[in-house]
Amino acid sequence: MTWAESLLLFANFLVLAFYLLLHVFYFFLLFISVYAAYLQPRRARLAAFDRQLESVTLPPISLLMPAHNEEKTIVESVHALLGMRYPELTVIVINDGSADGTLEELIRTFSLRRASLAYEPWLGTRPVLGVYLSTRNPRLLVIDKVRGGKSDALNAGINLAHTPWVCSVDADSVLEEDALLRVMRPAVEDARVVATSGVIRIANGCRVGGGRITQVRLPASPLGVFQVIEYLRGFLQGRVGWSWLNGLLIVSGAFGVFRTDVLRAVGGYSGQTVVEDMEVVVRIHRYFRERRQDYRIVFVPDPVCWTEVPESRPVLARQRRRWHRGLAEVLRLHRDVFFRPRYGLLGWLVLPYFVLELIAPVVEIAGFVCVPLAWKLGWLSVRYMILYLILAFFLGLQLSLWAVLIEEFTYRRYTSWGELSRLIRYALVEHVGYHQLTLAWRLQGLYEFLRGRREWGVQRRVGFRSRTAAT
Repeated sequence: MTWAESLLLFANFLVLAFYLLLHVFYFFLLFISVYAAYLQPRRARLAAFDRQLESVTLPPISLLMPAHNEEKTIVESVHALLGMRYPELTVIVINDGSADGTLEELIRTFSLRRASLAYEPWLGTRPVLGVYLSTRNPRLLVIDKVRGGKSDALNAGINLAHTPWVCSVDADSVLEEDALLRVMRPAVEDARVVATSGVIRIANGCRVGGGRITQVRLPASPLGVFQVIEYLRGFLQGRVGWSWLNGLLIVSGAFGVFRTDVLRAVGGYSGQTVVEDMEVVVRIHRYFRERRQDYRIVFVPDPVCWTEVPESRPVLARQRRRWHRGLAEVLRLHRDVFFRPRYGLLGWLVLPYFVLELIAPVVEIAGFVCVPLAWKLGWLSVRYMILYLILAFFLGLQLSLWAVLIEEFTYRRYTSWGELSRLIRYALVEHVGYHQLTLAWRLQGLYEFLRGRREWGVQRRVGFRSRTAAT
């Protein structure tokens, strides 16, 4: 065997070993998720959410909503937050230098007036131009500030918050009515909990009215349905498993709850990365592990936040490139954590796993090229070729189908047979075409990271009003 043949064969075995290792992780997380999905509905029924409304144990909470050019969705989103079932909450909207009518929509709809409120600069931010208070609902505050990005806007909201807990919510999101009661349950039951989050579901295709999802439906576009499956897999499998291990690395910026003092202690959200929700969680892990303090960061799979996702290929491509570039930025910023005993699971398992996720597009695309090439040249057995195809397609198919089954047998948001059959059909074909497309976008994100690209990119919203009218 020549050196070229040996090198190609070695590369193929590396690809196989990589897939075996990655899928061991996947199916371990799946096993935990199936068990948690079996227990969660029962726990939710026993929680007695109506009694919690009168409970003195529920701490006050501030909902922080950064908004930049969100005039299409901002009013519906704020109405939804103000209508939440929770004993004591404050809604803080941070208008982050919007160039459209976001602030004007808020002023007109909620009768905002400038107010002199205590604003402590715990965290450094771009200049605040003014603070507004609603004369119709005193629980609504609005900060108007110079454009600084999402992390800067959240830090301004943390500065104004006077509650022990804060919850970050995206302006293109709608929370279910009892989502806060459900997501705060772990914090009430366990004093070690410092952060908690719920499930993010896709609002595209759903009917929205009065700040609420009135009818759950799948998106009309294939890209939207594929993202539904991705979100089910990512939340109902991955995050449930990592939460059980206390290795949760992402508390979604669309719906994440934190102890206010902890966010201030770690320095708030960072502007050094485009995935500030992931980076701040890593710093929280580090903060408590360096001080050898017991803590928990929890994911709860039944409180739901509905959000709009891109349904055009260019916008979705920008989002996925940004996510993968952000993952690389976080791993680089915290490279000193790897394999250090003081960081325990974080350094020995969690971050190394995400390194596998980071390089997965490179390895998988290399496998798509090397394995068929070696087989065609006669350097690879048919048995190896079949084994690779099983790993590349059928194991991924199993993970997607299990995500749909977990959804159907536990939470059942998509109740009609037509919707369920459509989900299953798309799960069957997701790994032929769409999966390779996302691999290419992630590979581009890695390339952008290596070139030092930092910008966020433009995200265009359809808006709840437009989507509701269209249905």
